[in-house]
Amino acid sequence: MLIVRPTFPVLLSTALLGGTSLTHAEPVQLDTLVIYGSKVSKSIADTTASVAIVGEEDIEFQQLKQFRDAFRTMGNVMDADWVDAGFVIRGVNSEGLTPGGAPLASFYIDGIEQTVNGTRRGARGLWDVEQVEVYRGPQSTLTGRAALAGAIYVKTKDPVFENEGAVMAGLGDDDYREGAVMLNVPVAENQLAVRLAAEYRRRDTDLNYPTYEAFDNFEDFARNEYYQIRAKALYLPDTIPDTSFALTLSTAYDSPTIDDIAGPALGFDFDERRGDFNLPVFTEQRETRNHNAGLEIVHDINPDLALTSLTSYSDSDLSRDSVNAGTAGESNVLFGDQDQELITQEVRLNYGNGQHTGVLGLYLAQEEADADFVRPDFFGRRDTSKQSTEAQNIALFGEVVYAFSPSWKAVVGARADYSESEFTSSFEQVSGGSATVTRFKRDVDEFAFLPKLGLIKQIAPTQSVDFTVQRGFRAGGAGLQRSTGETFEFDPEFTTNYEIGYRGEFLDGRLSARANLFYSDWEDQQVEQLEVPGDFTSSRTVNAAESESKGFEIELDFRATSQLTTYASIGYVDTEFKDFDSASLGDLSGSEFPEAPSWNIGLGARYEIGNGLFIGADLEYTDDHLARFGLEPQESVDSRSLVNLQAGYRGPKYEVVGYVENLLDEDYFVYSDNDIAATLGKRRAVGITGKLLF
Repeated sequence: MLIVRPTFPVLLSTALLGGTSLTHAEPVQLDTLVIYGSKVSKSIADTTASVAIVGEEDIEFQQLKQFRDAFRTMGNVMDADWVDAGFVIRGVNSEGLTPGGAPLASFYIDGIEQTVNGTRRGARGLWDVEQVEVYRGPQSTLTGRAALAGAIYVKTKDPVFENEGAVMAGLGDDDYREGAVMLNVPVAENQLAVRLAAEYRRRDTDLNYPTYEAFDNFEDFARNEYYQIRAKALYLPDTIPDTSFALTLSTAYDSPTIDDIAGPALGFDFDERRGDFNLPVFTEQRETRNHNAGLEIVHDINPDLALTSLTSYSDSDLSRDSVNAGTAGESNVLFGDQDQELITQEVRLNYGNGQHTGVLGLYLAQEEADADFVRPDFFGRRDTSKQSTEAQNIALFGEVVYAFSPSWKAVVGARADYSESEFTSSFEQVSGGSATVTRFKRDVDEFAFLPKLGLIKQIAPTQSVDFTVQRGFRAGGAGLQRSTGETFEFDPEFTTNYEIGYRGEFLDGRLSARANLFYSDWEDQQVEQLEVPGDFTSSRTVNAAESESKGFEIELDFRATSQLTTYASIGYVDTEFKDFDSASLGDLSGSEFPEAPSWNIGLGARYEIGNGLFIGADLEYTDDHLARFGLEPQESVDSRSLVNLQAGYRGPKYEVVGYVENLLDEDYFVYSDNDIAATLGKRRAVGITGKLLF
């Protein structure tokens, strides 16, 4: 495991595997951790950010299929409670408390920033991936406006100058099937190499929808289906020494199923697992086609100075037709599409001479989003809604780490960020031959200055502590209140984050530890309010909340022997709305954030028996916590402990792995709304995969 973790659970997991000695004679060490998401650091030991990493070995051994699966090994990181709600870092949802607002955390694949819909549904698979990195806490100084809560970076494998190939196939319950292929070809010796990768996965839902089964879209609605095709090229031209060109192209299709079920308030027992509790017009079959392109050019000016240009393009086309759309005889239906496009250009200059490091960069972005929804016969009227957003962003950023004594370094960074946005919307209702049309257009300009200061103290050759303070930022915006036809604007929200970090290695590099203690103070938090309770057309976004969060992560990775590897992670977060009085939700001052469990713990161990055989297990504990906001009174979901098991054979040319997720078949909810409805968590899943290398 590449994540650094705490000591006492490691001793427990070691004892569970037979008390293997911690003082093994063999010279075993953990791998050096290289990070790709940081623009100023290359080693996890050199960064002040709180970073959790899951590498290629962990992905393979633990059978992690998508980037969200990696969260079970990380402190203070978890998936959100439903498909259209991002992910959660330190008790903060990546999409905040404002549906459709600017994201609070970013998702990158090979440096290509993903759109909101591309993060929800997109290139989520981990086939031929080198590692997953999660940065916890504000990354706004170097990453920008969509990183107030943190950022996720997925690094796929680069082309190499030798022939490689792999195929994979797998089966599981609920008609689960998967397959993947990879082919790496050197085209020109030591100059040009190409790597192709493709993956496919599908699983049928285990929920019951008897009243939906006759609809034309039901088969797609009831199937979790995903595929991705990716091509990468690496070019090292002899004619331009010390320069590399890396091109990435990918396309993905993603249509995950939902896990919402009806409760007693709707006349069903939760055990019936009835998903057809809504009118069909309100149940959407959502699928996204996502396209990415990136070109990174790096030129080493001299051994200490490098110039990097990164150009990226990401497009997500989301279809949101209702489950009954297109079915003969069905008129109360929904036809909907959303298209999001993000183009970025970043140029940065990096300096590093062993003592001092620094980065200076320029960032440009163009973002467009369009949405069209039509209900042709919505209870006797025709509703048509159109929305569009255009935004331009320019930023100048930099950070310097300066060694002013043999054991002390100062960190100084800043970002000057300017954006222009145009929001347009129209809503038309046609009923009885008359039409009501509401339109609005609003331009918003914003400037933010985001400083960062810090100190790093080397307390031993392999141990350091650091303190940083930095500003986080989420963009403001504008909207239309449909009930009144009034337009509104809301300001950016900011957070000031204070953090103390520790990094250390012990036992000749066999034990690696990280710890971070943080406090964040929120200002002008954006929240959605209903001015008339129960009337969702009265919704508007306001800067209504002040809040704070504090907590810590302790993570450790321990190579006990050449055969036994263990890890543990502890995350704790204490969140509170200091001032939040909502017309629709009531006075929530003093309440915790939704989806913010106080504690989460991950334990894991892998034992390599010999002759290629291995066995592994991991445990994920999540504390009880307030569910996503619903109807009053607000509900909590219970704590849960999930056990996962893996066992198999890994040889030089092939491997076979069997796995069980949620081994004890724990039945739990990740969302609950007053016995009206709930969202099921992951059920037990059993599967087997085979992989052949050539």
